Parts: sequence; C-alpha cells; structure tokens
Amino acid sequence: MFNVFRHGDRTPIKAEIYPKLPHNPIYDTLGYGQLTQKGKIKEFQLGVMLRQRYSTFLGKSYKYGSVYAYSSDTDRTKMSLQLVLAGIYPPTLNDVGYIQLFPISKHNVPILIDNLLFPTRCPVYEEQYRKVRNSIIVQKKIRRNKKFFDYVEEHTGVNMTVNPIFSTFILHHFLKSQESMDIKLPNWATEEVRKRMIPIVELEYEIQSYNMLMKRINGGHLVKEFIKNMDAERNQTSRKIYVYSGHEVNIAAFVRAHNLIEPKIPNFGSAIIVEKLRDSKGKHFVQLLVWNDKKLVPYTIPGCSKICPYEKYVKSMQDVIPSDEESNCLWDNVSTDKIRYYYTVKMDS
Repeated sequence: MFNVFRHGDRTPIKAEIYPKLPHNPIYDTLGYGQLTQKGKIKEFQLGVMLRQRYSTFLGKSYKYGSVYAYSSDTDRTKMSLQLVLAGIYPPTLNDVGYIQLFPISKHNVPILIDNLLFPTRCPVYEEQYRKVRNSIIVQKKIRRNKKFFDYVEEHTGVNMTVNPIFSTFILHHFLKSQESMDIKLPNWATEEVRKRMIPIVELEYEIQSYNMLMKRINGGHLVKEFIKNMDAERNQTSRKIYVYSGHEVNIAAFVRAHNLIEPKIPNFGSAIIVEKLRDSKGKHFVQLLVWNDKKLVPYTIPGCSKICPYEKYVKSMQDVIPSDEESNCLWDNVSTDKIRYYYTVKMDS
C-alpha cells in the first residue's frame, strides 16, 4: 500500500504574512508553519484509519522493514509522519505487562535535493511554469479578475502585478490557517472575497501541472516511486506500506498526473492511497482512493476502472514517468553556494 498525505493543520508560514497584517504574538509562541493541536489530532486519526482498514494485512505489531516512511524536510511534515505512524502502530502491552513502543525509522533529504516532494525547483519546470503563466489564456483570466486583484493589493499590501494567481494562492493558505486556528479573519477577507479566491486557487493548481512535461516533473516522480515500490513487492520484499508525508501541492500533482482533478484544493490531512491487490489467481490490480480527512472515496482511473489491472495501470502511466534527465534536473541545479547556504544559514533559521 502506497500513501502520500498532506500534513495537518498548521500556523501560517512566514511567506504568507502580508505587509498590512497586524502583528499577532501567537505566532511568536507557536512558531511559523508549525502543526496546531487540531492538525496533530487529524494526522493521528489518519493513522488510526489506516490501522483499521489494513489491520489484518499489517499485523498486530510492527516488524522491522515492513514500513518505509518518508517526509519532506519541514517540521510540520516530519511531525505529521510521526503521528500517522503512531496511529498505525500504537503502543501496546506485551505478555508481561510492559508497554511496547514502535519507533519506526524515517527518511528525508534537504529540500534543495528532494525531487519527490519538492521537484519543481528545476530550471526546466520553472521555464515551463513561466510560459504557462504568461500564456494568452492565463493572462486573459488575470485581466478578467483585475478589479479583484486591485482590491486584494489595496488591503494587504501584496504586489499583485507580478504573479497575482500565485499571490492569491498564498493568501488563501493564510486564511485557511487562520480559520483553522479560530482566529478572526481580517475585515477585507469577506465571505464573498474568499469565494472569489477559490477558482483562482484551483487555476494555480492547474497551472502547476498544465502540460505533460510539467506533470512528469511535478507529480511523475511520485508515480515512478509508487511503481518502483510495487515492483519491489512483487519480488517478495518485506515492505507492506509506504507512507510519504508531504504538502497540498504533492496531492494535487499526484492526482493530476492521473488526469484527475479531485481534490481540487487538498485539505489539511488529506491523502491519496494506492492499493495493490491480488486475486485468487495471483493477478495484480490497483485501486486509487482519496481520503478527504473524513472518509475514503474510491476513484476510477481514467481509461481503466476502480479496480484496474496492474499491467494496464503501469502502461497507462508511462507518459508521466520522468526520464533520467528530467529526474536529475533538480540535482543539476544545486550549486556549492546553495549547499553552503543550506547548512550554514537555513538550518540556523
């Protein structure tokens, strides 16, 4: 079973704090981009759901090597991963009454070389993104919303002339964090304004996976990882579950790589689950499910069915599997100065 999920509810990140926002001391206490109590509970509940659904398959207690756990290199995703794993393998009492804990090894790499969960830091992708953003179709939509963008700029101080769609995307994240924390929203963010933001945020997700090349670089790495893992399972490895703790953009990229669009805006704690099934004759199948933080919804894979033959699935996904050159694009862009910055400045911030 392969699972990629979004971290739980969080405080706003620093990039979301706009110029005209009055200072709120609560962020000094909780930190920026950190899981809230609500987010911690949501991630633990995701783990509990996985335990309930796959209890027989996983077994009662953790066995070394049965789980592969990976997180992006942020506090909120690493903590979310710990909480999901705690829900899957909660502490138990052994035969002599001692509490058994199940610490599970977790993996992550620095953001600047993470081509699984931060693959878009790649010159080829960035050039494609700029082309799409400046395309006639997108610019027409920007002009159509100019009055709205002017209103937002006036009340937030955010420069809405460079990339107003992405700026709206960031402000939407800020408002969702505020809302989740039960903090009163700013006066400018009326219900009507928040509704106007929705199609613009959806457009940003569409732009991020606009064409086949962007799909390969953005979501294709996760698809490639899933197929690699499932092929390893066929070779009788001990792995049973692969869990990846990431971000909303990873959820959106993965579903769009499958030519799906739901969830259009992934919630905190939402997840994509890909099951590999086997029938009595030994034939393998794939089932794709979406966890919307409340219930599991099975999805029909385009060109196939809800229960799709594995070989047919793999064949249908070949166009979104990145080439070696595309996979290495991000790494080729890492300079000595960037590595030095990461280890001397970024890690101290």
